[in-house]
Amino acid sequence: MNSRILNFFNVKLDAFIVFVSVVVVIMFIALFFLLLDYLKMRKRYVEFMTGESGKSLEYTIYKRFREIDKLKAGQKDNDAQIAIIYDMLRRNYSKVGIYKYDAFNVENSLSGGSISFALTLLNSRDNGFILNVIHNRAGCHVYLKEIKEAVCEQVLAEEEKISLDMALKYDEKKETDK
Repeated sequence: MNSRILNFFNVKLDAFIVFVSVVVVIMFIALFFLLLDYLKMRKRYVEFMTGESGKSLEYTIYKRFREIDKLKAGQKDNDAQIAIIYDMLRRNYSKVGIYKYDAFNVENSLSGGSISFALTLLNSRDNGFILNVIHNRAGCHVYLKEIKEAVCEQVLAEEEKISLDMALKYDEKKETDK
């Protein structure tokens, strides 16, 4: 049995049959592995669609969307609370300057030593106050001066200026301490 096509390509019939048989066997092996993959995928698909313990996929998706809605509502509450906290932080005193000094610079029985101090407290907008405590053995005097945008309308003593400068540079000092 000769075929004109096989004669044209100069191929023998028995070699052609062996070649086609090998190709068919390889195709059956590939088909077998594809079938195994399909069965594994089918099993995963059925498990996914039925859910855990026979729950439906629709119920699972519905439950997840409800959880997402609750999270969104909680996030809105958190955002509002965070805004309140930031507003409070802007108004709180976050910059501190304290300068300790001897108010009278004398070595006598009336001198209180180096326990006088000027304390400056400022918020993030540089608003706050300077508390100047002058102490001696006879008594203690406290003076308060208001600071608005890093400026005081009253004349500042040298110790108060030093304390104010320390408070204004407080953020820089924190950065260098890290």
